Amino acid sequence: MPTTTKEFCQFLVEQVPEIRTILRNHLDDFSEMLPHVFLGELTRYVLANGASKIRIVELLEENFDRHGPEIENLISVSFVENLETEIDLENATTGISSVNLVNEWRRQKT
Repeated sequence: MPTTTKEFCQFLVEQVPEIRTILRNHLDDFSEMLPHVFLGELTRYVLANGASKIRIVELLEENFDRHGPEIENLISVSFVENLETEIDLENATTGISSVNLVNEWRRQKT
């Protein structure tokens, strides 16, 4: 199980191989894994209705509070916080049981 933010990002890529291109581009741009930036890139992918959107959001939901405060903070700050509007939240979570992500969004935005 991932215990650091870098391990969590690698875990996401292992679970969703379709996002390897996003990781490759990220590493080309930054020469290292920057977890908060990478998760921000995945947020944009999700909001653009990328083909693996549902699986990514499911993994974020399932792992939100499973691996400690560092990973919970990563998801809160770099995914949820980037869902700027309720429309973004709905776009990201429609059809997915996402109680943790929705509750965190409401906590941040209200």
